[in-house]
Formats: sequence, structure tokens, C-alpha cells
Amino acid sequence: MIGIDVSRDWLDGFCASSGRHLRLPNTVAGHAQLLVQLRALPQPVRIGFEATGGQEWVLWATLVAAGVEAVQLPPAQIKAFALSWGTRAKTDRIDAELIARFMLFRPEADRRLPEENLRVLRTLTTRRAQIVDMGKRLSA
Repeated sequence: MIGIDVSRDWLDGFCASSGRHLRLPNTVAGHAQLLVQLRALPQPVRIGFEATGGQEWVLWATLVAAGVEAVQLPPAQIKAFALSWGTRAKTDRIDAELIARFMLFRPEADRRLPEENLRVLRTLTTRRAQIVDMGKRLSA
């Protein structure tokens, strides 16, 4: 199990079986580097990451197209899992480890990559909600 914390600029990962951390740029080149590292692993891997408002879509599609089992996990459940462990610190590296450990604890709590039309719709819906929220804050 590999947990990846996806941000706009970086992919921070943690491999539960080896205890190794990784950090790659969240770019096409970084995704290619990740695939190279995944192919070097001895067994099939399962990658999980939180829903991050669309920042994970390109990585997710790339992994699935390469035949890697990649799933999206609910952020609220991972947050509750972190609290149950007593983890209060919040860094990308810690988040990646929590995601990997959550996958071991709740392997069924995931979502598969939806079709492209639905991905576009979800991205637009998320962006609209962000803009509406920003408008409310600016008018207050």
C-alpha cells in the first residue's frame, strides 16, 4: 500500500511495506518518475490518495492507464483515522503515511476512477463551489 498526499506542486508518498517516503513534483515528469519507481517494486501495488478538489485527477488517470490500482479515499475518514491515532501534526509527509495506514485499516473505503465526462463535471462543480464561497467571503 502506498499513500500519496497530492498537492498543487508535489506528490508526497509513503510505502507501508518498506517504510520509505518519496517526494516528486506533481507534473507529467514526476508522474513518469513515480511509474518507474512503481515498476521496480516486487509485488503489485495499490495507491491511494485523498480527494483534493481535482488536483489528483491527472495523476489518477495516468496511474490507471498504466495498469496501477489507484483509488481515491474520503478525506473525512482519513482525518478521523488520524485523530484516533492521536496524530495532530499536519504535514504532507505525515498525511502520506496516514493515507497508506488508512488503506491497510480500511481497504474497502475507496472510490475508483470515474469516466472522463464525470471527472470534468466534478472538477467544474468543485471549482464553482470554490468561486461561490469566495464571493460570499468577499461580500461579507
